[in-house]
Amino acid sequence: MLIDVPVGLVAGQVIADAGRNMLKYTNAERYRSLRFTAILFSYLFTTPIVFYFFMGWPAWETNYFWEWVDHIHGMPKFAISSFGAVIMAILPTWIGFESGKYLIRKDKTGWLRVSYISLSVLILILVYVIKDVTFNIAPTYKDYLAKNFSSFWENPFFIYWLILTIYFWGGLVIFYVFIRKKDREYIRR
Repeated sequence: MLIDVPVGLVAGQVIADAGRNMLKYTNAERYRSLRFTAILFSYLFTTPIVFYFFMGWPAWETNYFWEWVDHIHGMPKFAISSFGAVIMAILPTWIGFESGKYLIRKDKTGWLRVSYISLSVLILILVYVIKDVTFNIAPTYKDYLAKNFSSFWENPFFIYWLILTIYFWGGLVIFYVFIRKKDREYIRR
């Protein structure tokens, strides 16, 4: 989840940047439609990924920060935790979109791009700094502490992670292209 938050912020800001003209020169209806699109993206592309990893590898998805994730399956904590995972998937994208809208309306689109590029670099730095957490798969928090884990690269988990990563970033590219097309049509009118 440590990576999911900045990834969501990037997605929201990229979607805002794609629809920059609609956000800058439009009425509330267009803004609500674009905001809905950002939330829809998060629901369709981010939430399934976070939920999938959280259900299968909760200790890994929470970066091995807490022991309680070892005991969530079959417990009421699981339902509460799952709701939290969904919120942590949608909320950052919404915040990223709103911050992008704010910068666009203040004529600071360049700062918006600096922001999401910087967040992307931060994600790469975080992955490097916590590479032991990211690239070692342990069934539980206790197993991770005991160094009872398998390499990310040697585990079938890698294939699932790769497919879902392509699914997310590919989805973002598709949404960006679709929104840019609509944004250009809006300006031509």
